[in-house]
Amino acid sequence: MVVDVSDILKEIGASKNVNCSIVLKDITWQGEPLQFRKPLTITGSLTNSGSILLLNANVRGTVIFQCGLCLEAYEQNLEFPIEARLKKPSQKNNVDDFVYEGNEFDLSKIVWEFLLLEIPTRRCCQENCKGLCPECGANRNKKTCHCINIEENDPDLALDERLQILKDHFSTRGKEV
Repeated sequence: MVVDVSDILKEIGASKNVNCSIVLKDITWQGEPLQFRKPLTITGSLTNSGSILLLNANVRGTVIFQCGLCLEAYEQNLEFPIEARLKKPSQKNNVDDFVYEGNEFDLSKIVWEFLLLEIPTRRCCQENCKGLCPECGANRNKKTCHCINIEENDPDLALDERLQILKDHFSTRGKEV
């Protein structure tokens, strides 16, 4: 989505409201799919501060992730702020600044960069997701499998009894060790 800034470039201190929706294409990020069924909503303002343009906005929408434990798709709400500095290419280069040419810039590139920073590293469909059975691959959230617990039958995989208290502590809270 291209935003025209010609009207605020004429006067330092001038600003304009930014209220729009952006349709993002589905991508694969870090080997996992990110899907967008609805456009993201952006609301905020753009201000001319002389040598740079300041964009302050909020982004709202939903994204569909793949659970890292059971591999099922799930929808998660997103809401995050954008505070970006935009400058002409001829100005001093700062890694954190976005560059615009002429009288317009592409807002979707800025939204993408901030959105990718908001993606959680551990994506889980629910707090108590049981994941997949390591033996048969069944989704433990949907059905109970009757696989034999390998740890009990293989002495090399058996838990050291001194660490049992830690296993009990984390397993009762549904956390991964």
